[in-house]
Amino acid sequence: MLKITLSHTYQCKCFLGEGLHFSDYGTAWVDINRNLIFIADSETMMTYSTKSTPSIVLAINQDEIEFGSDAGVCSFSKKTGKEVQLLPSPHASAAQYRSNDGGCCGTDQLLGFMHSNNPTDNSGYVYKILGQSWELLDNTIHIPNTFVEIAPSKILISDSLKGQIWLFELDANGGLRDKTLWAQLESGSAPDGGCLVGDVVLIALWDGAAIAVFTKSGELIEKLTVPVIRPTNCKYDSQAKQLWVTSASEGLSKEQLKGYPDSGDTFVFDLEFL
Repeated sequence: MLKITLSHTYQCKCFLGEGLHFSDYGTAWVDINRNLIFIADSETMMTYSTKSTPSIVLAINQDEIEFGSDAGVCSFSKKTGKEVQLLPSPHASAAQYRSNDGGCCGTDQLLGFMHSNNPTDNSGYVYKILGQSWELLDNTIHIPNTFVEIAPSKILISDSLKGQIWLFELDANGGLRDKTLWAQLESGSAPDGGCLVGDVVLIALWDGAAIAVFTKSGELIEKLTVPVIRPTNCKYDSQAKQLWVTSASEGLSKEQLKGYPDSGDTFVFDLEFL
């Protein structure tokens, strides 16, 4: 059993907070709908405005932020505000598709893309980044999310649209060897971003007001209640023993916003194993 206790709230009021990333230069996340990147260090928060639409922070150093976006993979200078396209989107029309979630499986960097306006009728894509090119791994997942490596060459990737969590097994070259259904969520909430904490997998539940806790075999153990109806991502800081959670206010009614006034903020929870 796990217990989370709220430690700090970053009042960033994101419409669609996502893309958590830990680094020596702070913890970063994005607001997809407002083209913003946030970097928090201790209890301070810096905000950067990007030209392209960011969805996930991939790396940070002293000067640059590397992120996935509708334009592909980009770099943003914290000092000058200049944005550079490092790897163009694999799609001819960036207006139709944007990057969503991503993660690493061993040394392979994976990145998902979804249709910007109509993911229901248009499948998304999961790619592996190969230097300055893309290798397609899957073109059947509508909204790729989660990207949690649970064992060598094994990574969980969700289809948020269908409530499905898939186990991808990669071969020695990083290609797709096998893909099996790992868990099917009940209707009413969707699997979003997640992380591995010890021997359990934590996955944010969009419209579920909770973080789901699974075994590595896909058994749902419990749900950890959070103060927002649409948590979008969670990442575990093993040194501080804290769980970071982003959230969204996008699409919520006035009644839902009244019931969940902290929607869009980013939270830091102390996490305990009971």
